[in-house]
Amino acid sequence: MTAANPPPLTLNDIEEELKDCDDANERLEYLIELGATLPAFPAENCSEANRVLGCQSMVWLVSQSSQGKVYIQATSDAPMVRGLIAILIAAYSGKSPQEIVEFDIEEFFGRIQLRSFITPMRSNGLHSMVVRVKSIAEQEHLVSGLPNTKLDSPQPLASPISHRSLQTIRDDFPILQRMHTSGQRLVYLDNAASSQRPRQVIDAMSKVYTEHYSNVHRSGHELASETTIAMEQARKSIARFINAPSASQIIFTSGTTAAINLVARTWGDDNVGVGDEIILSEMEHHSNIVPWQQLARRTGASIRWLPVKSDYQLDIEGLAKMLTSRVKLVAVTAVSNVLGTINPIPKIYELAKAKGACLLVDAAQSIPHGGVDVQAVPADFFVFSGHKMLGPTGIGVLYGKRELLESMPPFMGGGNMIHSVDWTGFAPAGIPHRFEAGTAPIVEAIAMHDAVEYLESVGSETILEHERLLVTAVHARLEKIPRIQIYGPSPEQKTGIVTFNVEGLHPDEVGRRLDAAGIAVRVGHHCAMPLHQKLGASATCRASFYLYNTLADVDRFCSVLETLA
Repeated sequence: MTAANPPPLTLNDIEEELKDCDDANERLEYLIELGATLPAFPAENCSEANRVLGCQSMVWLVSQSSQGKVYIQATSDAPMVRGLIAILIAAYSGKSPQEIVEFDIEEFFGRIQLRSFITPMRSNGLHSMVVRVKSIAEQEHLVSGLPNTKLDSPQPLASPISHRSLQTIRDDFPILQRMHTSGQRLVYLDNAASSQRPRQVIDAMSKVYTEHYSNVHRSGHELASETTIAMEQARKSIARFINAPSASQIIFTSGTTAAINLVARTWGDDNVGVGDEIILSEMEHHSNIVPWQQLARRTGASIRWLPVKSDYQLDIEGLAKMLTSRVKLVAVTAVSNVLGTINPIPKIYELAKAKGACLLVDAAQSIPHGGVDVQAVPADFFVFSGHKMLGPTGIGVLYGKRELLESMPPFMGGGNMIHSVDWTGFAPAGIPHRFEAGTAPIVEAIAMHDAVEYLESVGSETILEHERLLVTAVHARLEKIPRIQIYGPSPEQKTGIVTFNVEGLHPDEVGRRLDAAGIAVRVGHHCAMPLHQKLGASATCRASFYLYNTLADVDRFCSVLETLA
């Protein structure tokens, strides 16, 4: 792309030409003609990294900065969408980051009545393209060191489902409104440990307790019926969210840890024996280490470790060599809770299945951010927790392939998990109830419906894209400071996690200084002691971003670190 190339037409040109169009059909024809004026788009730029998510058609967009201006080039496989792209290029290309952020494109769309003659899906895609361009401008604005004025105000999120602004999202979270004892607005950057909850989830829990609470799957009265229906609706919502084939494959547990232990004590005890091997990665959370160590001790199996390379990625070539017929299980995190690294689960599954091994994926750090499609990205078991994805504590999920779940014996005995009991024994219930002994976390499970709906309203891809904008800005600031070491890959290879240390300062001291400024981060080994041994650090500091964090949060966070380093 040549920075000097002007846009084919100006906005005034487009507005005047649209005035001559008498009806919607003529306007659509004009958009197609307008799209034909776009310059050629290099085929090598039509990559997944350049694709704009949230569009009905395929849209690719690239940018280039030169002499304080941002130049945009884009294309689509749909002729009419190329016309919309031409409008955006006329509005934004060749402008400064500040001009892009401040320009009211919606006012222009209103003048030309654009949304009245394009479909809602095209309108949503147009919104996604606008937000991609503004995100590029925000990043350029922050990295270039220009004064933060407009950018301190939250900008819209790119959601193909909802047009709520980031400020509206922040308003949904009561805890974000509190002032820290320092007298400053709270900046919450400990989302990898546990996210905050929106009013919708809090209200859902309150509604159960105040309107229809009862135990489930037992009594036949009205309260019990309403509560049971609500809980099973939540199960269906989670199944839809991860694209599970059936809601019966969604097992409610108390969290990721309980879900892993369930698999270890049922499938593991039945399928792992003396001489067998379990492969774990060096970046696992203790929850995905200790249950397998316990299984190995019970059964006489051994554990082998998949290395983390110097680029903070798993050694997938090494995994191919490690896999033999002795390997019964590969257990790996989808996203490292320390490094933020996004692991290639489809490739790991392919390698594991080629040798007949099962794959368990710890999705606690991936489900809240980029989402998971358990049919498109397969595994034998997926586990995750509610409290990291806007839901309550004390609730988690085990998803498993039907044939595996139906072959597994119950983990715990008691009420609700039985089909029948007599003096000589019992017959277990079918799935999912055979794994849900006793009184379930009823209210917590029901509130997961609202947590899932909230995430769906924003969009999983949108959340990840938003986090990457923030993390890219953090990297740009911190990488300029020699005394700060960042542990983890580049922003495009991870979620919203930035783990770091400041030379000469213990992580506890860094955490205290940040807390004194109203900024909440995590310090310690993050329940990943083996990984920290690999990194040569006894502890690290971790800032983790989520859908409600802003560039203003980034600026506050980085400004404090700059004073320390």
